[in-house]
Amino acid sequence: FQIVCLLHYMLNPYFLSIKFLYMLKKIIIVQICSLLISNCSIDTVQYLKKIDNILKEFSVSQPSNQKIHFESCNLVTINTLQQSSLRLDSLAAIAFIKMEKDAAKDSIKFRVASAYRTVDRQTKIINRKLNKGIPIEIILTENTLPGFSEHHSGNAVDFLSDNSYSLSVEFEKTKTFKWLTENANKYGFYLSYPKNNKEGIMYEPWHWMYKNE
Repeated sequence: FQIVCLLHYMLNPYFLSIKFLYMLKKIIIVQICSLLISNCSIDTVQYLKKIDNILKEFSVSQPSNQKIHFESCNLVTINTLQQSSLRLDSLAAIAFIKMEKDAAKDSIKFRVASAYRTVDRQTKIINRKLNKGIPIEIILTENTLPGFSEHHSGNAVDFLSDNSYSLSVEFEKTKTFKWLTENANKYGFYLSYPKNNKEGIMYEPWHWMYKNE
């Protein structure tokens, strides 16, 4: 029914602008993909065993102040205005596309560094830092353990500053961050790691998560 209504609006000349059709096309594709894969599931037992084995590999215990995030199996490609092939959980994707469109109306262009991330990818990130000689205690103030990253859920997004290709606290000085702090909650996105957060993760002004609240 929602898709039929959207197609009806497409026939209205008032709405026939390139930007509108571009955003509408993305929303329709996301909704169709969501319907097709809404019954996906994962093996919870095997997933938890995998995480337990990774924790043993790193010789760390399960953090008491963080929760396990299961990998989403309801992923769709969001193809942001700035980058392609990023994936989010379908509900987060629909909210993100709407937020991105409205931000563009205020001359804010999102630049996204990361969205969905697998447990294996998170493991590689930590191993890469370990191989550089960085102690695991230091790494865990910057990165969550595999299995505990919000990126696994497909609901988290990392934003980049203009003209930057790495994540930085300097993002808090950007117009994008200001816009997000004032508007992101309207779309269900929240800053996960503010200053002095209870998870013990460093301040990450670039990291926002969709919570569907």
